[in-house]
Parts: sequence; structure tokens; C-alpha cells
Amino acid sequence: MDHLTPQILVVDDEEIICQQLQRLYTYSDYAVEVAHSGEAALERLEKRDIDLVVTDIRLPGISGVDLTLEIKKKYSDVPVIVITGHAAIDCAVEVLKSGASDFIVKPFGAEAIQESTRAALEKARVFIEIRHLRRSLRGGGEFGGMLSKTPEMHRVFEIVRMVAPTDMTVLVEGETGTGKELVASAIHYHSPRRDGPFATINCAGFPETLLESELFGYEQGAFTGAERARAGKIELAHGGTLFLDEIESMSLLMQSKLLRVLEDQKVQRLGGNRQIHVDMRVIAASNVPLDALVAQGKMRSDFYYRINVIPIRLIPLRDRREDIPLLVDDFLRHHRVAIQKGITGMSRGPMSRLMQYHWPGNIRELQNILEKSIVMTTGDVIDKIEMPMLSPVAEDRRALDPLANTLNDWLMEHEKQYLIQQLGSYQGKIALTAKNSGLGIRTLTRKMRQYGLEKKDFRPKADQNAQSLNEGTSNNHVARPRHPRSS
Repeated sequence: MDHLTPQILVVDDEEIICQQLQRLYTYSDYAVEVAHSGEAALERLEKRDIDLVVTDIRLPGISGVDLTLEIKKKYSDVPVIVITGHAAIDCAVEVLKSGASDFIVKPFGAEAIQESTRAALEKARVFIEIRHLRRSLRGGGEFGGMLSKTPEMHRVFEIVRMVAPTDMTVLVEGETGTGKELVASAIHYHSPRRDGPFATINCAGFPETLLESELFGYEQGAFTGAERARAGKIELAHGGTLFLDEIESMSLLMQSKLLRVLEDQKVQRLGGNRQIHVDMRVIAASNVPLDALVAQGKMRSDFYYRINVIPIRLIPLRDRREDIPLLVDDFLRHHRVAIQKGITGMSRGPMSRLMQYHWPGNIRELQNILEKSIVMTTGDVIDKIEMPMLSPVAEDRRALDPLANTLNDWLMEHEKQYLIQQLGSYQGKIALTAKNSGLGIRTLTRKMRQYGLEKKDFRPKADQNAQSLNEGTSNNHVARPRHPRSS
């Protein structure tokens, strides 16, 4: 398991068995704990950092089978190996039905238990990494509500820690949904200004005239509808932090007016003539690189240099896919409905789809998909997930531009196009397409399901019309199930 040290819980009421397994696992560089009953094992599992349970089938109190059932219900990501003294097939079926990863028959050799352990831990690697990362969160895995195990994001955490105690202006750049406001709030709440206001405004959310009044405030009668005086966001940020989101949308004129405020630390309300001193720290955020806007003449260079004192660049989710299981796990742990419904995890199929998706909307899009999945899930594990379809324009751009996505995305898109071409050449005939593509029939059909391809779409038009006619004719008859399973 590379640098990770899996935590194994051995459950057996025979002291000699516990000692033997403890020696064996310790020699194999695993961390081992022992429990002498199923009840004691469940009590230990409540700490949520056990990576594998190895239990005897016969225990005082609840049996090993019942213990396995309880573990699968409460801790579905923890694999269980059951040790049994019976080689009977019905006993093996009962053990595996309870959710055990494997069973070992007594007497067993060291090699058998080691191989079974290695296989179980390898299958659960993702969940083990999540648990181990959570154990070391104080070392930098989590910061200000942000989670990551990538070096790039840990560098962001480091910059936030260094810059938070200062009053330096910070510019956070990153695609929509990457968590720029989280970075801004982390800086504020780790600064000496944490007890002051955190005033936020989305510069793209207002037309220019309204943005000015929102930022600078106004006096009574300053314009039609200004029935009473109102402080703007700049004034409200006094003693705290002003967060300017989507600052790239600000006009050159507004940039000029805001630059004067930033330099003088004074603001004048619309319709007023009094300069109001403001003591604030400024954090700006942009969805696009601002240096490009300066080059295009869409941003004043003096304004750019004034806000770009400490730059922080957030990478998109598609470039930190290894964080997806961690983000999913964290979301399920804290989501109110997921907690109410007892949803504790996600099965491999949906997780694989999340790992393969391009994520144009980044973490925000991931959260939206998880929200819907939580609502639709009836069990304690999410086993179905609905992924959005990219528009044809987006698909074409990704197919033509390898730099627009990850290598895996690019390869998958070209594999899909290749299969479309091959299926078209052989008119949707699976056996012939598989043979000429160098694939097995099962592999081809699996890949067709993965890419949403159906053989009927590649048949000649005449065949398609004939099939439609037959289907139309058959619809005139009452459909009867051919087999009880189809009803």
C-alpha cells in the first residue's frame, strides 16, 4: 500500500489466534489491534479509522456473520475477512452473502491470510487513503473548508497561512466553481480581522450604475428612488475584509474609481461630499487570467498591479481528480439529508464515472450532482448517479484540442470516435466489429454501454425502417411476459 500503514482489527476470542495474527501482520508492516468479541469490535470501529477487519466466525455474543452484516451496514467501505473452521459450501455462501470480502478455512497458512489481506486492502485503497488523510489533516490535508491531497493545493494552503496575518491584497484566480470564495474566507477567518465583517460582492451581478451604488453607497436623494442614505460594501467592510468576486467584469471607469479608494483608503457616497475613512483588507477573484485582460486593454495596468500583490491560482477539478473520493466522502459526512438517510458512501461504478468526467463546473458541479444523487438514493450507498451531457460544441472542442482536457479524457474521446467509425463500417454487427477491432465481444459491448452507443443506430436505413415497422405492428398486440422474471 505504498506509504500507507493499514490499520487491521483482529476479532477472535482465542488469545493464541490473536497473538499469531498480530505477529504475522506486524511483521508485514501493518498496524494491528485486537478485540475479543463482536461487541468490542463494533465499539472500536466507531473511531472510523480501521481499514480491515479479520474475524472468526464463532464469537461470544454476536457471531462473525452478524458482525460482518453490521459492518457492511454501518461501515460499508471497510472490508471483512472471515475465518471459519468449516469448509462446507453452505458456510462459505453464508459468509460471502453477509458481505465478507473473503473467507479463510482453518487451519490456514501464512501465505493464504497474507494474500487474502493484500487483495482486500488493494480493493479498498481509495477509502484507506481517505481515512489516512483524515488522520493527518493537521498536517495540511484540510484548510478553511478546502480538502486536497495534491501538492498544488497544499501550496495554496501554505500561501493562505502565510498571507492571512498580513493586510496584503490578494488576487485569487481560477475557473468557475473552483472555490475562490472559500480561499477568501479562509484568509479572512485566519487573520486578525476575523472578528470584523467579511463583505462580499459579485461585480458581474450588477449593471455598472448599480454596482457603483452597491460599492460606494449613497446619500438620501442622490438619485430617483434613493429615499434614505445607505452605506456601500466598501464602507461596510471597515475593520474587516472586502471580497470582490468576478472583478474581471468591472469597467475601466469603475476600476479607476475603485483604485482611488484603494490608494486613499477613503470612500465618498454617491450624492455626498464627505470622505469616509475605511480600514479594510481587499481580496479580489477572477474566473480568467487578468494579465490577458491588461494586454487586451480591458483592464487598467495600475489597477491590476494594485490588486495583484499576492496571486493565488486554483487548479480545476479535472487536474486534481485524486481529490474526488475525498470530496465525495466529506460532502456525504456533512450533508443534512445524507446524514438523515444514513448514506455513508458511493459504490465503485458511480465513483468511476465521477473520476472520468471532465468537470467544466468544477467542485460546484460535483456538489450539485451529489445533491441530486442523495435525494434519489434509497439505500445507504449511492449506486446510481446521473451525469450531465456535454453540448456537441463542447464535445467537438475537447476532441480537437488535447490541451483542453486530461490525457485520459482525450484518449477516451478518441476511443469513442474509433468505435463509432468501426461500428459504422460493419453496420453495427458486434461480432464482426469486435474481431476487426481486436477486441473481445464482452469488451466491445461494455465499451458501447460506457459511451452510450447502440448497435441499432449503425444498421442500414432499410433495416432500421423494417425494425420500426415490426415494432409498430407488435404494439397492436397485448404484450405478455415470456418469463416470470420479466414481469
